[in-house]
Amino acid sequence: MRHLITTSRRLAAPALAALALAACSGESADDRDPYAGLNEAIQQWRVDLVASDACPAPPAEALTEGQGGADGCRNFAVACKVEGELTEAEAEQGGAKVLTAMRWEAWNPESAEFRTTSAAANFLKVGETWTRSDAPPVNLTTCRPLDFGQ
Repeated sequence: MRHLITTSRRLAAPALAALALAACSGESADDRDPYAGLNEAIQQWRVDLVASDACPAPPAEALTEGQGGADGCRNFAVACKVEGELTEAEAEQGGAKVLTAMRWEAWNPESAEFRTTSAAANFLKVGETWTRSDAPPVNLTTCRPLDFGQ
């Protein structure tokens, strides 16, 4: 038992030292992470999709199952994310750019069932703020734009 306590103290000491050093640096992990806040921006995109025409609410008698079924959309998942190339001005401002695709099941009023659908969005971070813009359809595995023969 004594050996276990001594070993635990030896392992804890370097972790505490690293924590103390990080606290003294004045710089948080979020300050060093160019993608800090991206997950929250993607979550807001999901909220916006649920509130949009992309998620038509099924009629009450449809007896939809699963979380979000009554809202018209369920089973959201981020399919892919790829880093985008920053312009020189964006890079100077400490920005980040990410193309993201999401898939989900949306209620289809014509067939009266849920169907898999997807969308892509560009996220741009300038300073601490992420903005989102629509992106053309992408391959959900690679996040590469689909080239419909054009």
